[in-house]
Amino acid sequence: MTPPQRHRPLLAERPHAWLWFVGTARIGAYLVLAWGTYRLAAHVELGYTLLGLYATAITISLLYLASIKRARLVPALLTWTQVLVDFGVVAAALAYTGGIRSSFTFLLVIVILEAGLLLGLAQGFVFATLAALFTAFLAATPAPPDPALPAQWLDVWYRFLIHGLAFYLTAFVSGFWNERVTRMEQFQRRTLDNMNNGFLMTNADGKVTLLNNAAQQILNVSESDAAGRPVQEILKPASGGECPVVTALRSGHNFLSYEFLAATATGESKLLGLTTSQVHDARGRLTDIITSFADLTEISRMRLELQSQERLVAVGELAAGLAHEIRNPVAAIRGALEEFPASMQTPTVAEKLANIAIRESDHLNEIVTGFLDFARNPSTKREIVDLRELVHEVEELLRREHGAGVAVTTVLPEAPCEVTGDRSQIKQVFVNLGKNAIEAMDDAGALIITVKSTPKFLEIRFDDEGPGIDPDKITHIFEPFYTEKEKGVGMGLAVCMRIITAHDGVIRAASREGGGASMAVQLPAAQRKE
Repeated sequence: MTPPQRHRPLLAERPHAWLWFVGTARIGAYLVLAWGTYRLAAHVELGYTLLGLYATAITISLLYLASIKRARLVPALLTWTQVLVDFGVVAAALAYTGGIRSSFTFLLVIVILEAGLLLGLAQGFVFATLAALFTAFLAATPAPPDPALPAQWLDVWYRFLIHGLAFYLTAFVSGFWNERVTRMEQFQRRTLDNMNNGFLMTNADGKVTLLNNAAQQILNVSESDAAGRPVQEILKPASGGECPVVTALRSGHNFLSYEFLAATATGESKLLGLTTSQVHDARGRLTDIITSFADLTEISRMRLELQSQERLVAVGELAAGLAHEIRNPVAAIRGALEEFPASMQTPTVAEKLANIAIRESDHLNEIVTGFLDFARNPSTKREIVDLRELVHEVEELLRREHGAGVAVTTVLPEAPCEVTGDRSQIKQVFVNLGKNAIEAMDDAGALIITVKSTPKFLEIRFDDEGPGIDPDKITHIFEPFYTEKEKGVGMGLAVCMRIITAHDGVIRAASREGGGASMAVQLPAAQRKE
């Protein structure tokens, strides 16, 4: 069980961007107070002295704001310093502008309110006591009330009594709400820290504002190091694509159970199951984005072990989808054949019906072929394949077929990039991914094929300049029969997934930074026997 936390000042635990508004308002109040004090001061020389005092206070406030900008969390010492400075400035203004009868006496209430809200209940009562002692001193100086003049005595000390009650009431109310908000934050924090899933929050600018214990353990980073930094530096894509949180902020769409390969602070790659949720204010403006994620690395390993059994289940489930997909072209062929005898005397109509039958037959053949490609066991043929040569072949093929409007470029390392597998099947995957990218760009744009090499695996990435993939669709594109195209049956990426999985690899889709889609294939590097 988490041990109870000792109460700390509210601002020591919260983001402090809003303090800039408070600091700016404080400086404005100082300027107004300086002008009023100068006008009400008894002597001109005294007015100049007070102006110097306010100039010093404004300087301290500016230093306070500069300290807030440098600090990621607001230290309690900074808040104590600012409240003490505010109290000193108000006290000086009262001392030189009429004492307890000054027009600025109400400012003590604001200082106490500030102390109670920012520091706590006990600190609010401390400043209320200081204010009461100071007003008592003002009531007794420069000369105590004359006992022979009851009206004078009653007026001065009645003012003191009213002010004292206001001071302590303000301290109680502000401190009470500080306690309530702090306890609520502590409760929420303990709840988040007891969650098994990682929990990360960023503001509308993409800066990290909160990480729970699980997120710190998964990403190998402490909250103090992460707070205030861009989220893409904390939740860094291992494949070099765009951080999903940045994509969600840019596109306005949320991710749901999105599998994302992240690079931790120690350089380790972890597979995360990620979901984002956007938070809006009353005006509908985005204020924060909440990201929850779980470490799926071990689950992914178990998934690979169960794939042979899952394949049989998948084939059984596909039977229903296959029957549905076949029904439409069969119905069209049957309808054409039924009309054919009646159209024998009209060659134009007969030709049209024949074309329909041929087109639907081709479509039917495409459906069955895709299903068989998915259902059959991928080839167990294994040979050493240099991916650089394979990517060159795919590049030439894509340029021949789509060279007019698409610029296909490759980024390849100089060293050999060898994997063990079926050359023709791996090439089939690369051609399919390349054609999909070109079709997404409507045959106009740039396709970059990049090969990266590491000691354990090779990554082949296809980056296009198309419209990208919506976060709510990215988890479905590898499902059989799922397609957004007007033509096609939605088996291409499912077959690609099937082939790459059989080669002990993974294939993932992501959005590119600045727009477009990125398809990344990772295959184990070949281990040559010495």
